Amino acid sequence: MQSTSGSSYGESFADVYDRWYGEISDATATAAFLAKRCGAGPVLELGVGTGRLVPALLAQGCAVIGIDASEAMLTRCRANQANRNAHLVQADLAALPLRPGVGVGAAVCAFNTLFNLPTKEAQANLFQAVGQALEPAGALVVEAITGADLVDGPRSSVGVSRMDRTELVLSATLLDAEDQTIQGQHVQITEAGIRMRPWLLRWTTPPQLDEMAEAAGLVLTERYADWDGAVFDEESTSHVSVYQLAKS
Repeated sequence: MQSTSGSSYGESFADVYDRWYGEISDATATAAFLAKRCGAGPVLELGVGTGRLVPALLAQGCAVIGIDASEAMLTRCRANQANRNAHLVQADLAALPLRPGVGVGAAVCAFNTLFNLPTKEAQANLFQAVGQALEPAGALVVEAITGADLVDGPRSSVGVSRMDRTELVLSATLLDAEDQTIQGQHVQITEAGIRMRPWLLRWTTPPQLDEMAEAAGLVLTERYADWDGAVFDEESTSHVSVYQLAKS
């Protein structure tokens, strides 16, 4: 999850990201899924962060291009020798530096990364840029929550996110169902003091994503509940959706 600026999110979370979120989803299953859909082109990871998925993608034989707005995140990514063969670029996901026809095999927004972009317009811009850069058989893959369980959820919450002998992390959130946004603060308390780590998420429902895709010349070709191919249905709270170029 991200604040209104990808770079500010990185400054807030880069130093704890791997410790807090390193095991947040199955990197091996994610990489295997993408490797089957990237063809000869590289995998473009949008919001590569500290490189959580990169070693698994490289192990699958994929060439990897990672884009992130945060230099703090990319510094961490570069420092990991397991990521040394990835090509890393600092750029805003809402204004991707992609040339039309560049030949991307698969682009991925993993674990709600698309929702780090705080407006519908910014998210739609990403779809447009990726759609123009995909090779003919390429795919844009989005992993995200559906938002269905948020609409009727609590408008605010405060709770304990993490706690051990040296650290207490409190999490506070405010939800706006009409704007489809959640803003939050992780308040980290240690012997060194108190640190605030803000974030903002703007969720988009699967039908709304499908509309963005259509406007970008893409069509939904696959949708699952997870990276292992579980069936997606009305009870699913998350999805993995595959978009490809519409046939002319």
